[in-house]
Amino acid sequence: MKIVLKSLLSGVVIGSIILSCVSVFANQSQVVKVSIGSTVANVNGYDTTLTFAPYIQQPSDSMMIPLRFVSTGLGIDESNIEYNPNTKEITITYNGTTAKFIAGTNKLILNGEEFSMLIENTYPVYTEIKNGSTFIPLRSLELAFGVKIDWEASTKTAILSNGNVVEKVEKSTEQVLPTPVQPTIENNPNKEIEEQQKAPNLTTEERLKQEELLMVELVNQERAKHGLEPLQISEKLMNTTKEKAEDMVKNDYYSHTAPNGYNMARDLNVAENININGGGAEGNMYTWLNSKGHRDNILSSKAKYIGVAISQDIDGTFYAVQQFAHDDKWANE
Repeated sequence: MKIVLKSLLSGVVIGSIILSCVSVFANQSQVVKVSIGSTVANVNGYDTTLTFAPYIQQPSDSMMIPLRFVSTGLGIDESNIEYNPNTKEITITYNGTTAKFIAGTNKLILNGEEFSMLIENTYPVYTEIKNGSTFIPLRSLELAFGVKIDWEASTKTAILSNGNVVEKVEKSTEQVLPTPVQPTIENNPNKEIEEQQKAPNLTTEERLKQEELLMVELVNQERAKHGLEPLQISEKLMNTTKEKAEDMVKNDYYSHTAPNGYNMARDLNVAENININGGGAEGNMYTWLNSKGHRDNILSSKAKYIGVAISQDIDGTFYAVQQFAHDDKWANE
């Protein structure tokens, strides 16, 4: 059985768009590569370090990229990028087109006309500021400036280029950006996940629960690749991970140790993985599997039980927690 995951690079639907024909990147050829969960980016073959890794914004499942870094990497001069700290607006002007993003909103203003960035006409995608960098949905650059976007599934990498791009953006009453081929999970016996993914109009809480269940499946699939036994879901650990994730949200910190000095993992004698702004199951797993200590926790031969949780702060920040236990006291009674 194959279960199709929600797209990592969801198409942004922007209603009632009327665009004048605009030339874009006519005489340049630049390539920028950014990957989900990785602070290492590449511009024209040269690696550089980002202050904050691209991530998946929930519940829209949209990949978020650093606006200024990508824009300058594609050849837009710094003088054409302005940030207003009072209104939290960042404006890009290039070849006759002005695009304005406003942090904390899903507004995109093109040449003075305001539009809403939505997924499937339902889920808003918000411009966000992380570690001083403005993050925007990947596909918005395709709409605003005709940037060509390719997707490398094996490394969760978006490849943006301004070479060999159609030089005109045609007039349209509604622009629907294409959604790439969605990744799949093979041989997944969990029908509950499949039914949840088919369910329409899920609440944020339901979507997060769906991602948590999927995360357990991804853990066990990774363990199976290494000949390890699958982990059992422990309701007790599901509760403690939820408590940990919600505590980080409530007290605004990101650490195994809370501001009051309490270390839950140490107190419970469990292994713990935490992540911030990894998005859903795939984004968090990508980060953890590329970190030796976190990967060792996932692939521990001693582990028997698992609990996972994802919680969302009011500002859109996501906190993910995994806990692993070998003691049978964590078994469901």
